Amino acid sequence: MIQGLIRLDAQAKARAKAGARAKRGTTARNRADEARAETERLGRIVYFLRSRSPASNATPQDMVLCDALAGKLQAKGQWAGEYYT
Repeated sequence: MIQGLIRLDAQAKARAKAGARAKRGTTARNRADEARAETERLGRIVYFLRSRSPASNATPQDMVLCDALAGKLQAKGQWAGEYYT
């Protein structure tokens, strides 16, 4: 799962880089900004999966997702260690 998220993150970083120099308000710049936000969120989720604790800058939406991931992985017996909130 982590490798898949890392691949998605790499794709988002490429999209962010592609439109980074576009003028503000253009479609390319808006997509780059969205991709940058996506890569930040993916980083927080990968951090959670690796460390079993949420990132210090995790949003409430991230916490909901992390709780759901932890629950599903625990139910499958794929969650090693404790979950620290």
